[in-house]
Formats: sequence, structure tokens, C-alpha cells
Amino acid sequence: MNKRILVSTAIIAASLYTIEVAQAQDDFAFTTDQYQKALWMTTRFYGAQRSGYGPNWLTATHEPTNVPAEWLDYAANAVKGVSYIKDADPQDGYDLTGGWFDCADYVKFGQTEFYSAYVLLLGYSEFPKGYGDYYSADYNGYIGSNDYSWEGKAGVPNGIPDILDEVKYATDYFMKCMRAVDTFYYQVGEGGIDHKVWCTSVFKSALPKALGGEAEGSRTVYRISARGTSMVALCGASLAAMSRLYRPYDAAYADLCQKKAKVAYDYIMENLEGNIGAPGGFYGAKGRYEPDCTILLMELFRATGDSSYVELALDPDEGFASFMYGDKTWNHGFSLCYGNTEDLAYYLMGNYAGVTLAQERLKSYVFDLYRPASGYILNKKYDKWGMLRYPANQAFVYGLYNKMVGNLEKVDPYSLASVEYIMGNNSANFSFITGFGDKYARYPHYRNVYLDDSNNMSECEIDDNHRQLGYLVGGSFNPDEYPDNINNYQTGEGGIDYNAGLVGALGYINSIVCPVELADTSSAVSKVDGVQTYLYPNPTTDYIFLSSAENGSVRVTVSNAEGQLVKQADATWQSLKDNGINVSDLVRGTYVLNVASAAGSTTKLFVKR
Repeated sequence: MNKRILVSTAIIAASLYTIEVAQAQDDFAFTTDQYQKALWMTTRFYGAQRSGYGPNWLTATHEPTNVPAEWLDYAANAVKGVSYIKDADPQDGYDLTGGWFDCADYVKFGQTEFYSAYVLLLGYSEFPKGYGDYYSADYNGYIGSNDYSWEGKAGVPNGIPDILDEVKYATDYFMKCMRAVDTFYYQVGEGGIDHKVWCTSVFKSALPKALGGEAEGSRTVYRISARGTSMVALCGASLAAMSRLYRPYDAAYADLCQKKAKVAYDYIMENLEGNIGAPGGFYGAKGRYEPDCTILLMELFRATGDSSYVELALDPDEGFASFMYGDKTWNHGFSLCYGNTEDLAYYLMGNYAGVTLAQERLKSYVFDLYRPASGYILNKKYDKWGMLRYPANQAFVYGLYNKMVGNLEKVDPYSLASVEYIMGNNSANFSFITGFGDKYARYPHYRNVYLDDSNNMSECEIDDNHRQLGYLVGGSFNPDEYPDNINNYQTGEGGIDYNAGLVGALGYINSIVCPVELADTSSAVSKVDGVQTYLYPNPTTDYIFLSSAENGSVRVTVSNAEGQLVKQADATWQSLKDNGINVSDLVRGTYVLNVASAAGSTTKLFVKR
């Protein structure tokens, strides 16, 4: 039963720690709240991947430190807390700021970004009661208190599940990427150049382009008008899913997402010319795009109710799901990952279109491909580079399968054992999630967490305040031999795609072990006496406008990130809509705008460029 009640922020925070244990505690290696902590950490990790204005909770207050003498002049141009705020199409200056860094580096790779966002949204869509609301999208509770820990409980819930706050930052960027039916952006930055300096994203941004920065302007942008089918499909699928999931919180935003998802569909229907790899060889082109197109079609169906999308997906002759029918094409033989998404296509077709063959295909993956010959830890088809992402992904697939067959009374033992191994239930009691537990990976290959700009990897240490990073490292199936070496990319590096499957698996586990009840969604929207207000454009360089159905006089105040009042004015709602507020005199950064009237008040955040 989904109880929806309007409560105060304090009651919301307290209610999220109320749990219903659906299984005997003896079945679990950790106390129930630890599964929510692991999900909180691995979800908030995406906020540490934010490019652009953010805020990125990890670097929100960072300014260059320990900078080598030869680069001090560049450090003076760094902007506190932000990075890569010049990302744009050089042809016309089209804005491409925002989105997620790929991994320990600062390139925005489409291959992993679109896939990861979709996996995160699918997990929330299927197991919503597993996901809590512990903080706000701007992290003001953590930043304001300088306490970023789970135990400190400094986060300020905003009535929106944290997973949606995190993915919305990505879909804001995805709508820019899906610019038009003939214009798609799939990468910003260059892998080889980005690797040249070991430092934070804040300082790296101030460096010359030859060293991965933007001192002379935008980094390299990769734009296509055809091909890239797989990335376009997963970009569109993420937007379609977000249009459905975010609608209770902001219908206007949901409409924008759906509109762009349909642009992705039109692009694909006009440009079925295959996939494309990342420049520099970091990610190769996928061998097929049909599963991703099927995912897009199924998500458009779920978002719109238009059955023609399903009909196109399932047509054995002309449809995109033809891979499901061939004896040599249905089984990828590896694992769910950004390169193999058949699992997700089978689940959507089996669960939401009732396709028996799709159900059988997913069952075969679960029972034949992923299940080990002995024990309970899933490890089918892992390799030396990032090996633990695969059992995490497979654990998520187990959750989806159990949802499809209606078996959600108990957590599947294979999914649980695999996730618990990653959390630290192994022979070394070692957690492969940075910051989880007492014994964990302390030297991940991850530049921003060290908040050091010396270009010296050997002197890096994570301070206690930022140690709960939630970063799934590549890991090992021999935990006693895990090197915990900052230079070991294969075992110590992670990425947005590594975390995605783990977040989904934890969402599945928590929906049974530690379900949460969210507050009424009306508390999540900025309102004045029940009337929605909209602020635009955001970010801005000169004027901010507000639109509302309210009338009458108001007082407007603007405060900086430190809480200092920087602007105050008396106005009317009509003047705010017609003339806006001039903020051109403010320095670059994040600001809090409050509008107070006789009916009440509303607060909005905006970014001044």
C-alpha cells in the first residue's frame, strides 16, 4: 500500500528511517539500515560526477590546492566549486554544460552516460519503495554543515527520491545532447588529453586545452547527424522514463523529456546506420543497436500509452526485436553492461508486453548464463578490468526477473550474496565500495576525492569528511589479494556504469528488506499557496524570470551560497514574468532566490554564469 501524506520536513526525515523487515534478519549479513546506507552512498556518488555548475558535493567548496609553481597562473582563473562551464558547440556556442563525468576522469562519454542513466531509472521504476529521500538536489544540508556522512544525517530531504534528483542532472544535459532530429552530441572532451594531469576537475578546467582544460574555450565536442544509434536510443529511453517518473513532481519538465524522447525516436527512424565508438579507442562501437532501440520503444509505450511503439518493437520482420528470434543472436553470452543490453529489452517485452519468448530468454540468462555452478555469488563472464561490475549487474537482472515472475516476498539469494560480497561479506571483510564499513578501498583511482592539485598521485589521501564516496571499484574475487593501489586502473578504478547496476540491485534488495514510504509529492514542488512557480532561464548570465498564476505584490531576495543577502527588491508577479530580475552584476556561482507574498513564499536555486 502506498500511503501518501503531507508532512513537515522533520517528519519526512524521521519517517524514512522506519523500516518493515520482510525477511528474517538471519538471512542477511548486515543490519537492515546498512543496505539503505549502501544505496544512499552509491546513489549520491553520481553527484560527485557532476560536470558544469553542479553543485558537485565533492568539490562544492574546493579551490586549487598544492598547485605546481608552473601552473599557478592558471589556478588563478579557476572558479570555486565548478568545472567545465565552457562546454559548447564551437559552431554556434550551443550550451553543452552539465552531465556526468565518465569515471575517475573528466570526459563525458555517451557510451556509459546514457546507459547508466537508463539503468538507474529502470531500477527506481521497478522497485520504487527501495529508494529513500535523504537529501536535496543542491546538497545544502551537507555543504552547509560540512558533514557529508550517513551517520551525521545532515541531508535535507526535499520530497523527491534522491535517485531522481541525481538522474535529473543527467537528463537536463541529455535534452541538450538530443538537439534535433539531425543533431546529436555524444561526447565532450578527449580521453588521452584528459589523462595528462592528475588533479581535481576544478583546477583541470582552468588548464589549457592541451592538458584537458578549457582556458581557451570549450573542450572538443563530438557531434553527429547520423549513426550513433545505440546511444541515441538509450538517451531517448532515459528521457522517456524520466518523463513518466518525474511527472508527479514537475509535469512541465516531464513534457519536455517526453518531447525530446520522441526526437530521439525520429532520429533513429531516419538514421538507422549503426553505432559509433569513442574517439581515442576508449569505448568501441557496439555490435548491435536493436536491443537499445527496443528499450526506447518500450519506454515510449510506457510513457505515452501508444501501443504502436510495442507493435514496431515486436514485429519479427521489420521490428527491432528480431534479435530475440534467432538461435545465434538472442544470447550475448557475456553479462549485462553498456555493451550488452538484451537483458533489459527482454525484461521490458516480457513484463510489459507479455511476450512469452522474451520471458524465456530472460529466464535462461538467470538460470543458465549467470548462475554459478556452486555457491551463490554471480560471476559469469567477468574479466580483469572492473570485474565486480558484472555480478552487480547480474544481481540487478535477478531482481528484474523476480519482479517479472511476481516473486518479491524474499530477496533472491544469488542477488543478495553478490551484493553482500561487494559490501564486505567476504573472506577479508573488505568492502569494495569506497567509504562503506570500516575496511574498504581507501586508495581508489579517482582524482576528485583527494581534493589535491599537486599532480602527484603518491601523496593522495582521502580526508574523513569525504570518505563516504560510494564508488564501486573494479575489485577482485580474491579480496585478501586486493592491491588497493591508486595506480591500478583495473582493480581500483570505477565508473558511472559500474555503480549503475549495483544501485539497481540495492534498490531491489531494499524494496524488500528496508522499504521506505515517501511523503506526498506536493511537498516537492516550489509553490506559493499551492500554485506552482517556474524560474527560467537557469543557468543565466543576465536576467531571471518567474512565472506563476499568482497576482499582487511580492518581495524578492537573493542570497549567495554562504547565505549572505546580495539583492533585494519589491515587485509584482507580473513584473517578474515580463521584466525579470537583473542579476548581471552578480559574480558566477549558485544563488538562492526567495519570493514572499501575502499568500506564502517560494524558494528557487539558480546559477549565475
